[in-house]
Amino acid sequence: MYDLVIKNGLVYQDKNFYPLNVCIKGEKIAALLAPDVEIEAEKVLDASGKHILPGFIDPHCHMRDPGLTQKEDFYTGTCAAAHSGITMIMPQPNTKPVPSTLDAYMEQVNAGKEKAVVDFNPIGSPLGTAEDVEQIANAGTMWFKIFEKVATYPYNTTAGTLDTHKIFEAFQNCAANGKYCSVHPFDKYFFDAAVEKVKAEGKEVTLRNVRHLWYSDEEMTGAAYQLSYYAKKAGLNWYAMHCWMPGYIDLVRMLKARGEMKIVSSCEYMPAINASDEIWDIENQKFIYINHDAAPDLDKIWEGIQDGTIDMMGSDHAPCKPEEYNPDDALHTSAGFAMLDYYGHLLVSHVNEGHYSLQRLVEITSENCAKTFGLYPRKGSNIVGTDADFTIVDMNEEWEITKDDKVYTKTQTIPYIGRKMHGKVTQTIVRGRIVMSDGVVDCEPGYGKYITVE
Repeated sequence: MYDLVIKNGLVYQDKNFYPLNVCIKGEKIAALLAPDVEIEAEKVLDASGKHILPGFIDPHCHMRDPGLTQKEDFYTGTCAAAHSGITMIMPQPNTKPVPSTLDAYMEQVNAGKEKAVVDFNPIGSPLGTAEDVEQIANAGTMWFKIFEKVATYPYNTTAGTLDTHKIFEAFQNCAANGKYCSVHPFDKYFFDAAVEKVKAEGKEVTLRNVRHLWYSDEEMTGAAYQLSYYAKKAGLNWYAMHCWMPGYIDLVRMLKARGEMKIVSSCEYMPAINASDEIWDIENQKFIYINHDAAPDLDKIWEGIQDGTIDMMGSDHAPCKPEEYNPDDALHTSAGFAMLDYYGHLLVSHVNEGHYSLQRLVEITSENCAKTFGLYPRKGSNIVGTDADFTIVDMNEEWEITKDDKVYTKTQTIPYIGRKMHGKVTQTIVRGRIVMSDGVVDCEPGYGKYITVE
């Protein structure tokens, strides 16, 4: 007798999809059986006409927990994740306290253990001492992250620095522990020059006037070239994060072809792919104008995903309270927006838009991440004996994002209003438990597990 059987779906196996019944016992995949085999189970989920993918992993999101839980916390954030098919998250280190010591790191882990409804592994900050980095690595962080920017939140914590010597030392410490390190590449001179350009034109430094000038190709690619040199010099496994500008994509492609260093890359959805200029504030029934960073070349991004230059997608879910946005003062406003409620659905819809195949979707949302950080095949595989994590999708459903949508993010804001979607996540299953079905999340806080390399 199985605990749960998922019947009549097309199951991802070895780069293809097959009609199989998924049999789950406890938290694991117990068997994959042909449709004509008789099965007894406590519960049956009919997945007729749907595809059963390995559970999506989000390697880049912000939970704001601990210390900034007025914006989001592990419960609301992971409910939003489950809402769009995410079965595991890797929250970033710009929290308070910043997880640059073992005690601070474990505070974040314990917050997740108490509240999360999907699995998680917080990312440590390597800007402490060499001993701190070693202790956090031994505690189980998958990798480390640095923000190469200092400004208003989310860039006003000690998770960020402009000190390139400190970044190089952090790279050395991460390399000594065999861990990847990522950096949000940034060049303050380009940032400041954009502000001065707006002022010289006699304009106010508002989001409308300046934000689209930030994170340009020149700024991000130039910073990435410098970081790649430091990574190579330090013997670091480099995680080339925020890889969406043309020159940056070309850099990663070139470095991979050379084969002189170990490198993986990700493109972050929220700031890079059709970013919203405004978000809907449900409580106050109004739009909040936020503008967007410098627009990338989307064709270049899709090409990078298709040819393997870009290995992973991350949401960059960046929740802020509605009152923390100040569109009239670009230098004193929160940045980013909450979007985990839609992230998985958006990635599915792009398959039907022809940007990548369903097989490639599996690779960029689960398989590559799991392999990179030592979780495969436990995660990202659909192999018998591994965690029963599934993202079940209906590739045929057509729908539209509206002001009336139900969202789980604590911000209660909705991006992408009016976007027409083709394809939808219908169920999220985490270690054998259906935590979301047909848009409704049903799971108590604390079900999510802290996942480390076994």
